[in-house]
Amino acid sequence: MEIQITETTFARLQNHAQPLIDTPDSLINRALDALDRIGDAPNSSGQPESATGERTVDPLALPDLKHTKVLNAAIDGAVIARPNWNRLLDRLIVLAMKRLNDFQQLQRICPVNMVEGRKEVEGYGFLAEAGISVQGQAANTACRSLIAIARSLRVPVEITFLWRTKEGAAHPGDRARLVI
Repeated sequence: MEIQITETTFARLQNHAQPLIDTPDSLINRALDALDRIGDAPNSSGQPESATGERTVDPLALPDLKHTKVLNAAIDGAVIARPNWNRLLDRLIVLAMKRLNDFQQLQRICPVNMVEGRKEVEGYGFLAEAGISVQGQAANTACRSLIAIARSLRVPVEITFLWRTKEGAAHPGDRARLVI
């Protein structure tokens, strides 16, 4: 389907766009979501949005995180450089191992494949600080696992991410915030 808009309307859209992130479709959806909030109508996903236009994600009802990119994150108040889902999970696993000092307890709270010692085949990466190796995870599994650890240890986590504008993404171009 094609929609024609005037140059003036397109210029207005560009004033609200995040360069290299937004598409005309994502901007129109954000505008419609704002109109829905004003009119007290629920948005298309039923998920609330913050005043900044970011979705607020419930850690107990995660949307599909396939094709997402972590923009920024903090664990226990510490900002994580170049965050991604697996790097965040690894940080929480290291923190958990330091607090628990027991591999079996860590396995009980973190449902991912891990082994004691060094293993760097079959997708495993060695976490020297914890003395264990952890298998890499898809975004959905990594996020669920990091939520499980954060909740078990009561570690605050804040993550801002976006869905890439890609076929198969749950909310292409949308930003979201997850707070545990």
